[in-house]
Amino acid sequence: MIKYLRSKACLCYIPVLLLTAVALTQPYLAHNYGLSPWSGGGFGMFSTSDAPWRRHVHAYSVSPGVRREIVIPDYLRDTALRAAALPADTYLARLAEELAEIPSPESGTARSIIIQVWKTEYDPAFLVPSGSMVRSLEVPLEGD
Repeated sequence: MIKYLRSKACLCYIPVLLLTAVALTQPYLAHNYGLSPWSGGGFGMFSTSDAPWRRHVHAYSVSPGVRREIVIPDYLRDTALRAAALPADTYLARLAEELAEIPSPESGTARSIIIQVWKTEYDPAFLVPSGSMVRSLEVPLEGD
């Protein structure tokens, strides 16, 4: 009977352990991978305006002598939002691979795709907005 009560008492700690794991994972991802404070189960949303939908993603196709900005199509909006929320290399590379499939107006093939995630920061004294790069990744394309 005592063994049963001890094992049942241990079950009540599972939610506490899970919440603690989430609470520790979110700051780690925010600090090391640029996770938006609004994502990942943290409480940073109460102290910042850096939400994933307020970040913007820029993509560039790089060919010899040409760097052209790529307009991200609507069907890749979810992929771009994921990359903006957590700009880890995996999500940025996935977006770059999808964008590499878009035909280019240049005659040659692109050698790489650059993905940049930017956020808006505000000056604490005057509230003047300025852009700040969160993360950038250049993905070489196959066949080079």
